[in-house]
Amino acid sequence: MTTTHTATQRFALAAMAAVAAAGLLLVGPVEALKAAGAFSDQGSAIAGIGQFVDHIKGNIIWTLSVLSGVIVVCVGAMFLSGHSRAHDFALKALVGFLIVAGGSGIVA
Repeated sequence: MTTTHTATQRFALAAMAAVAAAGLLLVGPVEALKAAGAFSDQGSAIAGIGQFVDHIKGNIIWTLSVLSGVIVVCVGAMFLSGHSRAHDFALKALVGFLIVAGGSGIVA
């Protein structure tokens, strides 16, 4: 039995693989910063890293908020226009939101 994959499926698989690879590459440096005391509350050993991380977190939250709004509008437009796979995209977006929202729990 042979299965053919659409370009969208191949792109989604490549995107998931890239995110997983990036996550694996970031684990080491984060652990090294924790070992150096970068995230401790008693004054960090690396000056300014806490403020830098706070700025990055703010930027990521802002970006994800904007992307969430765009996705909601696009999927809503798909539903209104009667797209046959709108429910599929909506479920995939919902699962993606849940993964992002639970990311800190998954990492811990």
